[in-house]
Amino acid sequence: MDLPVTRTAPPREDRPPAWDLRVALGLFVGWILLGRTGPFLELVPGVRAWYPPAALVAAACILWGARALVPIVAAASLLAVLTPTVDDALWQVLVFSVLLKATYWAASRVLEAGGFDCDFSTPYDVARFGFTYLATAGVAALLNTLGMRGATGTLLPDGLVLLRGFWIGDLVAVIALAPALIVTVTWMANVDGSALRAAAARLRRTWSPSAWLQLASVPIALVAAASLAPSVGFFSFALCFLPLGWIALSRGARVAALANVVFSVGTVSLVHGSLGVATKSLEIQAFVAMLAITGLLVGSVADERERAFALLGRSEERYRRLVELLPDPLVVHVDGRVLFATTAAATVLGCPDGAELVGVSLADLATPRSRRAIEDRVRELHAGRSVELTHHTMQRVDGKGTVDLESVSIPFEYQGANAALTVARDVSARVQLEEQLRHAQRMEAVGRLAGGVAHDFNNLLTVIVSYSELIQAQAANDPVLAADVGEIRNAADRAAALTRQLLSFSRRQVLQPAPLDVNAVVSGAEGLLRRLIGPEIEIVSRLDPAAGMVNADRGQLEQVIMNLVVNARDAMPDGGVLTVETALVPATDAPEPARAASTAEQFATIIVRDTGKGMDADTMRRIFDPFFTTKEIGRGTGLGLATVHGIIEQSGGAVSVKSEPGYGSEFRILLPAIPGAVQPVQLSAEPTSYVARGSGRVLLVEDDPAVREGVRRMLGASGYEVVEAADGAAALATLASEADAIEVLLSDVAMPTLDGRQLSREVRARWPQLPIVLMSGFADPDAVERDVPGVTVLQKPLEVATLVAAVQGAARRA
Repeated sequence: MDLPVTRTAPPREDRPPAWDLRVALGLFVGWILLGRTGPFLELVPGVRAWYPPAALVAAACILWGARALVPIVAAASLLAVLTPTVDDALWQVLVFSVLLKATYWAASRVLEAGGFDCDFSTPYDVARFGFTYLATAGVAALLNTLGMRGATGTLLPDGLVLLRGFWIGDLVAVIALAPALIVTVTWMANVDGSALRAAAARLRRTWSPSAWLQLASVPIALVAAASLAPSVGFFSFALCFLPLGWIALSRGARVAALANVVFSVGTVSLVHGSLGVATKSLEIQAFVAMLAITGLLVGSVADERERAFALLGRSEERYRRLVELLPDPLVVHVDGRVLFATTAAATVLGCPDGAELVGVSLADLATPRSRRAIEDRVRELHAGRSVELTHHTMQRVDGKGTVDLESVSIPFEYQGANAALTVARDVSARVQLEEQLRHAQRMEAVGRLAGGVAHDFNNLLTVIVSYSELIQAQAANDPVLAADVGEIRNAADRAAALTRQLLSFSRRQVLQPAPLDVNAVVSGAEGLLRRLIGPEIEIVSRLDPAAGMVNADRGQLEQVIMNLVVNARDAMPDGGVLTVETALVPATDAPEPARAASTAEQFATIIVRDTGKGMDADTMRRIFDPFFTTKEIGRGTGLGLATVHGIIEQSGGAVSVKSEPGYGSEFRILLPAIPGAVQPVQLSAEPTSYVARGSGRVLLVEDDPAVREGVRRMLGASGYEVVEAADGAAALATLASEADAIEVLLSDVAMPTLDGRQLSREVRARWPQLPIVLMSGFADPDAVERDVPGVTVLQKPLEVATLVAAVQGAARRA
């Protein structure tokens, strides 16, 4: 989440340059040059503001350790030989010189042991540096004083005064100059040529007006202090603290160390011999030391703050990444208006990124049903109370529907405001699955009801059809009676078609699956489809030669195509284009319902697409519900698409639909493709021919007396001798006494006590050679597929030809 981080630069990890000949030579020359600056830095003869070589030896020991003493001692020895200032022997001078330098090396080891940072990046480092060299300069001053006991020509013969002069001179030099030497050398060692050029280019691009003002403030402060000195005294140089503090606060300890040198040298240069400071040398030295320490302390505080901001920035970035990695949406809002949103929240709500949601009102995104709940939730959070898990439906920003969310919220402080943190979970898929489950349960309940009704209704139709056929056979010489019976038969056929639809959507219809070429099925039905849709609608066929084969019932698959085409026709009352396509779709590209219905690697697909008025989301959710229709009364039963759905699911496939109001609809039928080369069945319109006469004894088992009588008379009229049984137990008793005389067992499926499947299993176990034919007003697919392998199942209502053909076929297979 956003935090007011102003600096994100990581702490520096510069290292001093490696020790080599160039470093040694630089120290040697540097000692000699700095040793020659004595007259320039004298406040009065014999009293220097500071001793620059002390700063060099302190910096060198910190950077390179004891190795740095070799070139420095060599340079000091050379100067002692060339410019002797004492009467002591040379070896005495060298011994004292080595002891002096060794004190600074010892001080560097003390700092190193305490974890001193050469960048002076913390006030603790500055304080350790100052106190360490306060003591070190005192020891060095004592050694110098002892070494000067035989010296001549000094203006300060008193030993304590001499000790003070050496002590303060070394201390001021180390504090004012050594930090600048350390940070400069370290920086130069860590910047190569290309990096230096890049840094210079970056400096030119980012050089702000404040940087120019800071640069100009240095000479302005020095000139102003010198101008005011004659009237207000040396106190005027306190003006230098203002620009130094400004520079240190904004640029850090490194730049402050460099500014210290400029201010210190500038101060000494301006007061040198011009302000009557002969009696104020200690005052000037104390000022320079205080100025240097102040600059380093303020700069180290600024560096520490910068590191704190950098750590805070990195922590905030890690936290942001952690939050962005959350798969669930997360939103921070004040009074329901978004301040921050994760990428997951943006994705769920249809935005390219979380920034697009900033400023959006959550209540405005809610659907009308959820808006009041969102507003109540915001009021609870504003009152400081957490909100438990609640469910809302939100509208997507891109207009692509809605999304169901479950969320919890807690109040918390964000960027100084009383905000709320809401974590949500997209439960749209779960809600959809729950709706599918409810739909499946509803369909199952309706299907059971429809199956039961169809069973009883088919029993009635069997009676009507059987007796109408018997009467029609006897009315050959009575045209009026034959016509009346024909109307009865036509009405029974329409009723039978309606019950087949009921059984189709309840997935209880008897199917006769066989290998089918989907292209052949579509091509074979095309003539009928053209007659169905009429001339005002253009039909376009795009058949993929590689569409593949499926294992399905040809008649039922044709019924599916016909229902979809009729549905498309009714959606285009003013004409349009109807497209029928076939394709072979890999499972990875198939919709989820198809993958859930089958583990096939490929799906043969039949696509029916129209350019009609389309459907809205509410209609699409209900199109497969039985008896649901948008057509006017008298034009639809509401079973067409329910039948499609039932047939395809019973065949192991799935149906998917896409539609938008005004843009037509597209239905996809996906059936598992048969892998490999399979010979399709011949799509002949003519049924297998059987002679509607037979002979032999048939055991008829039917619990409904009217149905039993009708079937008995149909079989008897066709030449069969019929033995009747009212239930399964009676059938077993009959078979026990005369099984050898029975040629075929013909039984109803749904019977009390012992149903047709149980009877078939018992018969198969005791008389395995006896052919079995089952009759059913509705068929459980398990009865055909698992319970009794090889059994023949007939769908009620029965026709004489179908009944006799089934009995003959069973007898022949035996």
